[in-house]
Amino acid sequence: MKVIQVVSSNIPIQETGERRWGALELIQREYQKNLHKMGIECEIKWLNEVEYAPDTIVHIHVANLCLEAKQRGIPYIYSNHDHTSVHLGKGSWLYKQQLEAIKGSVFSIAHGESVLDFFGETDKLFYLPHGVDTSYYLPSPACMRNNSLLMVASNGMAGDYGIDRKGFRLGIEAAKKLDLPITIVGSEANAKFFEIHSDLLNYQKLTIDSSNPKESDKLKYFQSHRLFLHPSYLEFGSPCLTLLEARSCALPMVAAYDGSMKIDGLNKIDRLDVDDICSRIQYTLDNYEAFVYIMRQNREKHDWSNITKQLHKMYQAALDVRKFEDTPTVQKRYIETYAKRD
Repeated sequence: MKVIQVVSSNIPIQETGERRWGALELIQREYQKNLHKMGIECEIKWLNEVEYAPDTIVHIHVANLCLEAKQRGIPYIYSNHDHTSVHLGKGSWLYKQQLEAIKGSVFSIAHGESVLDFFGETDKLFYLPHGVDTSYYLPSPACMRNNSLLMVASNGMAGDYGIDRKGFRLGIEAAKKLDLPITIVGSEANAKFFEIHSDLLNYQKLTIDSSNPKESDKLKYFQSHRLFLHPSYLEFGSPCLTLLEARSCALPMVAAYDGSMKIDGLNKIDRLDVDDICSRIQYTLDNYEAFVYIMRQNREKHDWSNITKQLHKMYQAALDVRKFEDTPTVQKRYIETYAKRD
């Protein structure tokens, strides 16, 4: 087996040096790194550099490149990461493009369970959770933590910087009601969000870092704060990367989460309103040591190495399923092949 991850943007994916790239690029790099550890050749290439062979897995992460690969006769696996299709709806061009990419794939991957239902018109979509580098996102001694809330996210959606997808207003209002400091870390998009919602800047215990900090600086934020807050109303990854990073750092979480997988240390928000969030924050703080203790147990459960092992089984099943003709029962055939490898 040989794997090719197709480059999806102009953000460079470096094998060495400071960790700093987008979420999608980080995922591709982690797949590559952990496949190499398993002794499997994995390259990251532009689509026009791909030379297809029967034992080659071509893994693509954006829909338009899937359609181009199909035109070139290249069988591919598609990972769908773009939440904007949910925002725009099923009648949108983006939804239709993503659905076409899924239907044209050997099979496709979603990283949130709710995405499977959203694309219910196809039988080719399967769930694979995200992971985290537990050797990098390490817990810190409790004495290093201040009593501040932390949010790590880049807000806005579909080019509209004013959309509060990540729940910054809810987080700041909850912090204000509890009289707690709150730090919000993310990209330059957040600066534009706060230009639009400038009233939120009136809270004097608010700290904002919109510099798109390096991964090492982001780690310091996780290690120095007391509680991670994530009242997001739309995520295509469930759990998303930042929840897993907080979990790996043994940083208790109060977060919206719609997945069925148990996430140690996560106090799930039942409804997106300030009173429920405040209640969850207070309960977590009151039982803090118990949350931290359970988070320190089995930290490696969501490590990228374990996720990549699942991915490898899916790759192998994809090679096997190519022996079958493509029919409306592809999901049944895939499951039969995949189940043999559990």
